[in-house]
Amino acid sequence: MVQPPPPPPPTPTTTSITTVTKHSKNLLLDHDQFWEEIELHLLLSKEAQTHPDPTLNNCETDVSLTSARRNAVEWILKVGGQYSFSALTLVLSVSYLDQFLSTLQIQIDKPWMMQLIAVACLSLAAKLEETHVPLLLDLQAVEARYVFEPKSVQRMELLVLSTLKWKMYPVTPICFINHFIEKLDAKTCYQPELRILSEHVLLSVVTDSRFVCYRPSELAAAIMIYVINRTRANSQSVNYKKKLLSILKISTDRLEGCNQLIVGSSSDVQIQLCT
Repeated sequence: MVQPPPPPPPTPTTTSITTVTKHSKNLLLDHDQFWEEIELHLLLSKEAQTHPDPTLNNCETDVSLTSARRNAVEWILKVGGQYSFSALTLVLSVSYLDQFLSTLQIQIDKPWMMQLIAVACLSLAAKLEETHVPLLLDLQAVEARYVFEPKSVQRMELLVLSTLKWKMYPVTPICFINHFIEKLDAKTCYQPELRILSEHVLLSVVTDSRFVCYRPSELAAAIMIYVINRTRANSQSVNYKKKLLSILKISTDRLEGCNQLIVGSSSDVQIQLCT
């Protein structure tokens, strides 16, 4: 006698499918959060290794050095604007400059020295980040008080490289800005605006040597709060600030102090953001 075929397996109910889908989403969310935490831990660890020691920053007490640094950074920004360099290229240049100044004593009685260092730092950063790098003489064609032979610039590049121990990718505020934007879960349409405005504010304050005393993570958080306060409703800005503090676990006093410096040194940016 022929046996009847076994009954088909039960069809999964809609409820079970929904449960599996939710479980999968939760697993993916936990996975993303895990890697975001790892990324932040790596950024903070690298920051501690590469950020200049604030106690070695002579710019705050040495008026001549402060002025020379400001002139050098302003020149870097002008050249960057002339050649449409990325914000990362310019921020890397300033980072190289500050690390170099925190390590070596510069002879301020030789004003050409700071200019030579600035040319070398910008040249190194451009070689790493830009697809088109101007010749060294062309790089110095933009309002340079002194023009150096390529060999002189290349020797200074080697000195900068050796002083920085060939670590050419330090953690910068831009690294944290990018991380925070993703972590804050800002709306996709708002992310490009937030990134552009944050980079704009960053470039407007890097000439001020007082910001060297803040770690890139602190400066990035303060800049983002500054921008969010001027582009979002008050309730949203408070919520974002709480999220940033929970992500970074930094002192509120440090964050407020840095934010006040930004407000005091970037009045031109305030006008542009409020219009």
